[in-house]
Amino acid sequence: MRITHQLIKKSVLDNMQLNLARMDRLQDMLSSGKVLRKPSDDPIKVARVMSHNTALARNEQYQKNIHAANSWIGMTEDALERVNEVLQRSRELATAGANGTMSDSARSAIAMEIDELTNVLVQMGNSSYEGRYIFGGFKTGTVPFTRDKALLEEGAGTSVLYNGDEGSIIWEVAPSVTIRGNIDGNELFIKHNIFNSMEKLAQGLLSGDDEAINESIGNMTGAIDHILDKRAALGAIVNGLDMTMGKYLAEKINFMGLRSQLEDIDFAEAYMNFAVMENIYRASISSGARIIQPSLLDFLR
Repeated sequence: MRITHQLIKKSVLDNMQLNLARMDRLQDMLSSGKVLRKPSDDPIKVARVMSHNTALARNEQYQKNIHAANSWIGMTEDALERVNEVLQRSRELATAGANGTMSDSARSAIAMEIDELTNVLVQMGNSSYEGRYIFGGFKTGTVPFTRDKALLEEGAGTSVLYNGDEGSIIWEVAPSVTIRGNIDGNELFIKHNIFNSMEKLAQGLLSGDDEAINESIGNMTGAIDHILDKRAALGAIVNGLDMTMGKYLAEKINFMGLRSQLEDIDFAEAYMNFAVMENIYRASISSGARIIQPSLLDFLR
């Protein structure tokens, strides 16, 4: 085979171009910090990276769901704690009002406080989180409880109306695993006659009905137990969510480590390789200049 000057020139330039392309590849890796920049770099590794990215995205979504559920439950627990305080105070007042030696004016004063505490319970029932009412069921945009004392005069059992529903707010916290993080107002207040018991207590105090007062004490105790049961149930959910969150945090670290092993560069090694390739490229220019000096030097000028 006849080796022509043109063939030598082409070979030298091709090798220089190849070395330059390798330098560019290393420079791209150094600037991005990634070994894999496109699927063709290593299809198998890229597929594994994409799998880890999918797992991380799913992990992140579950963490967001758990955070949302915990925040909602936290607000619910705070409201239930205040409801419990109101009921405890109401029971204390009912016990004091059951004293047969108490004057009518003293009982009237207690009845007024019970009425105010009923208003406080309505306010607690209308607690909201980020503009959404936590005890309204699905109707998070509707004020759950309204009070109209005229209803008592019309013969209703209570002046408090529930405007929400019994809808459940659900969060998915794991594949095919969901939790209900809300308590609707009907379940919390109405079914257990909390408002009704408060107003009957106030009426009993005003009318001197000892039987109604004593009945209210029992109702208050039942309501307190009911609230404590709900708080305990929420606490159990939170404990489970905290354990699940810990699992997801550990998984996230693991997935990120696996992904990093696949796509992140070793900077020390990459810098060394770049320096070596830079020397090779310069050597190819130098040797090429000597081999095809006339045409190459003209090109460089």
